[in-house]
Amino acid sequence: MGRFIVKLDDYYLEWSTIVDAPITYGMKLKEFKEFYKDEYGNRGMEELPKRLERVENQGVSTYHPYNNLENLITGNRAGDNEEELTKQEIIKGYCIDRPED
Repeated sequence: MGRFIVKLDDYYLEWSTIVDAPITYGMKLKEFKEFYKDEYGNRGMEELPKRLERVENQGVSTYHPYNNLENLITGNRAGDNEEELTKQEIIKGYCIDRPED
């Protein structure tokens, strides 16, 4: 699979299906767009609007309709020792209480 953009409340982050966890901390949309341009360049920015449209509709940027946000985070390994976290625990740990840069 790979990497998806995920929206948790008002935070955007990248999620890896390889590690079944976030691979970035949650960011507000403006900050996420800046990160995305730095990470993927102009070519990445060309596809970003369509990816964000899917995120707004289903919580995740995947094309597969069965792979909505709830399905994606079920069985995640985002916690210590790869334990599964709830959506609220992910938001707290990766978005609200994220380390300062």
